[in-house]
Amino acid sequence: MEVRDVSAVVTLEASCLSSWTLRQVEAELGRKTGIALVAISLSGEVQGWCCGLLVGPDAELLKVAVSPQWQRQGVAGALLHELCRQLVARNGEKIFLEVRSQNIPALQLYAKLGWTEVGCRKHYYKEPADDALIFVNNLQ
Repeated sequence: MEVRDVSAVVTLEASCLSSWTLRQVEAELGRKTGIALVAISLSGEVQGWCCGLLVGPDAELLKVAVSPQWQRQGVAGALLHELCRQLVARNGEKIFLEVRSQNIPALQLYAKLGWTEVGCRKHYYKEPADDALIFVNNLQ
């Protein structure tokens, strides 16, 4: 992701639950151990984005979001695949994430991609209230 993508990413975020602010998105550009990616259509439209953080051999998926008109078209899977590829290149071994327990499309995607549920954080999310399921994926 580059500075020129931030405005489109913030616009995309406005359509998401647990949306991120401009400040949060901009902060991802400055992380030394972070990776922020965007998926862009052939016409130049930002389809989705994701970001992760690598600390030692462990990484965390901080965010993945896809514009509503591009959902269920492989965008999230492609972003996650590229994020994991880049983490492996930086010697990452595992990646963790938290996801709303009621986010069925995301749960189906993570299962399809081989992620394993390893825990639950009760009442983690607000607006709407929901539990966070914790997943891990071995990168190597």
